[in-house]
Amino acid sequence: MAVTKRSLLQDELIGLEAKIVNSSDSTLLGTSGKIVDETRNMLVMEQEGKIKKISKYTSTFLVTLPNGEKVHVNGKKLVGRPEERVRRKR
Repeated sequence: MAVTKRSLLQDELIGLEAKIVNSSDSTLLGTSGKIVDETRNMLVMEQEGKIKKISKYTSTFLVTLPNGEKVHVNGKKLVGRPEERVRRKR
């Protein structure tokens, strides 16, 4: 099943491109890259060969779906283990 705007919060995020558009840490604003890992509270992004760990709770992301569509996602909605989030009711 393809990742869509509607299913994004329940789908796997690893492999998607993301950009930080809002964060309590102003040094992270504009950071973009590929999501390479995910934990309960963090997204791990690769940017130009460097790894950045980003707090989900304090950030808002602009995620690019495989079809090219861009979706704003409040990181608070992503908090939780990936395997638990996938099982959440749509």
